[in-house]
Amino acid sequence: MSEEGPDPELLEAFVKESRQRCDVISAGLDTGTTDFEALRQEAHALHGTAVTLGLGRVGELAGLMESDLAEAAEGSELKPQRATQLSEAAEALAEGVKAAAAGEEEPPDVGRSLSQLFAI
Repeated sequence: MSEEGPDPELLEAFVKESRQRCDVISAGLDTGTTDFEALRQEAHALHGTAVTLGLGRVGELAGLMESDLAEAAEGSELKPQRATQLSEAAEALAEGVKAAAAGEEEPPDVGRSLSQLFAI
């Protein structure tokens, strides 16, 4: 990463990766999967890449998702209403990465999702 920001090619690759991983997370949650460990691994990969690329709030969001999914994996269930919030957070994360790659302002849903995941 240079002083100007993340490498544009790496960011563009992360746009595709984040969309795929977030779709896996959302689809799993929307279909009622109980394989929370697989979803946690997707969030973990998103967290690591976002932090490496300097996408602080997106990385923070991925980290919160990862924590919730780790807790769900240990207890074999999500907190009430958490599946919907995590699915929405996955969409916000993918849109946040896309905006960063385009040099646009962070979508408001990133902040909303951060607030929701911090709240419970």
